[in-house]
Amino acid sequence: MNEVTRAIAEFIAGETGQPVEEAEKGIEIPRDPQWGDYAFPCFTLAKVKRKAPHLIAQEIARKFQPGKLLSECIPESAYLNFRIRREAWAEIILRKVFSEGEDYGRSAEGKGKTVLVEFSSPNIAKPFHVGHLRSTIIGHSLGEIFERLGYPVVRLNHLGDWGKQFGEVITGFKHWGSPDELEAQPLKHLFEVYSRFHAESEAQPSLHEEARSWFKKLEEGDSEARRLWGRFREISIGEFKRLYRFLGVSFDSYDGESFYQDRLAELVERLRESGLLVESQGAWIIPLEAYELPPALILKKDEATLYLTRDIAAAEYRFQRWNFEKLIYVVGAPQKLHFQQLFKVLELMGYDWNRRMVHVDFGHILGMSTRRGEVVFLQDVIDEAVARAERVIEERGEDKEARIGKIPEGERKTIARAVGLGAIIFNDLRTRRSKDVEFDWDRILGFEGATGPYCQNAHVRCCGIMRKFGGTVTEEADFSVLSSDEEFDLIKRVGELPGVTRRAAEEHEPSVIANYMLDLAMALNVFLARHRVLGEEPRMTRARVLLIHGVKVVLAACLRMLGMEVLERM
Repeated sequence: MNEVTRAIAEFIAGETGQPVEEAEKGIEIPRDPQWGDYAFPCFTLAKVKRKAPHLIAQEIARKFQPGKLLSECIPESAYLNFRIRREAWAEIILRKVFSEGEDYGRSAEGKGKTVLVEFSSPNIAKPFHVGHLRSTIIGHSLGEIFERLGYPVVRLNHLGDWGKQFGEVITGFKHWGSPDELEAQPLKHLFEVYSRFHAESEAQPSLHEEARSWFKKLEEGDSEARRLWGRFREISIGEFKRLYRFLGVSFDSYDGESFYQDRLAELVERLRESGLLVESQGAWIIPLEAYELPPALILKKDEATLYLTRDIAAAEYRFQRWNFEKLIYVVGAPQKLHFQQLFKVLELMGYDWNRRMVHVDFGHILGMSTRRGEVVFLQDVIDEAVARAERVIEERGEDKEARIGKIPEGERKTIARAVGLGAIIFNDLRTRRSKDVEFDWDRILGFEGATGPYCQNAHVRCCGIMRKFGGTVTEEADFSVLSSDEEFDLIKRVGELPGVTRRAAEEHEPSVIANYMLDLAMALNVFLARHRVLGEEPRMTRARVLLIHGVKVVLAACLRMLGMEVLERM
């Protein structure tokens, strides 16, 4: 909540009895600046006041008194449209951005309150599949958002490194594996032997028995099984880390399902002693029918544990170690039932901290393909993105009087990588995470429209203006000259960064940041199309340079929160 929205919210609250925080949530920016600088819709007040919304708006507007920041309150249909004293607000915002610099929009509200984010979590012994891409992108962004609010963030990669499939990988490697191929192309080779196992087992069902035997040996600590499994895990993590570095993503922990194995026997025994665990057709379950959920399966008939069992142990360990304020699981929507069961079981175990846990779900990626056909692995997507981005940048350079030719080839490749990855990231995050993401190479790499390159280029345009200016930016400016609708639209949007960041965290929704950044980039381009920054008389130039500086700071903050690179040239 900034000074203006607080003033509006306090006025609304005083006239309606609404809590200030509730009133503030309803404040909007009108699509057309002619309607006002901020607006408040009165529809939600109709039930309470038992009047038509337009009558409520008229009644409230009559009681408005101009103040230090607010000059007018005009009723328009069901809306209250407010106008700000532009010079006062421009000075407050642009001085604040100038003085705080890169820290603008940050807060200390999360100090000492640890947030855990579990995301990505691929399976070892398999190449990184695009199915894990959304979790990686969303989870990384949420970590960045919470850190800007002052929360210590712990990033967890809960690797899929346990289960019967590892018996299958070991069996496949024993039959068809090559130590040389394993060294040369580790994940590719492991995936090949895993795939061959499934192909061969159709004609040789005995292979499944062999795989079960190897996994049993693994669970029992057999030295050969543990050696192979450990090697597969080690090379998988090495490959994953290489990809994560390329994506600009890092983790504080790679503890996977296997890490919790030695805790499971004691956990199961506690569940039995508490009376929560009951036998059902040879298996062991926790009945949840009373809570309109299917039973939680804890042990199979053969006494093997399940993913849910390991997640219970992981939650206990994490709370004991970090005493988290919040634990966020960034996992796809198909796992919704799993997390409903997990949270309910923890509640039945007497843990009130289960309310600090949240499942952040997301939809699928639709239409992701390359020249080779349907993409399966992330490396294919990255290679394709960078190659396409480099072509787009070169073609764009020719259209812009060969401007790209002034950039050395090495830097051009770095830019192509940033643009290609940024295009994928922004295309994902601009959509509300619960929805499926439409993927189209030509559209997402465009420099016009709602794309990552468009937003990165807005920051580049700001940098270009600052380079051409060449002088020292100062907060000493005549703010009265920033009087146009386009200038004030930018100032309002710059002032919203702290509130937007907070809302993105509350909703676990990076799309809030992505769409805010897109709107700011569009507002910048509208301003630049209608006004000159440089070449005006000095008083105007100083004020507009300070404005561009503020927009640049906010665009950079948004790009970083989304996990996109901040470019100065492209």
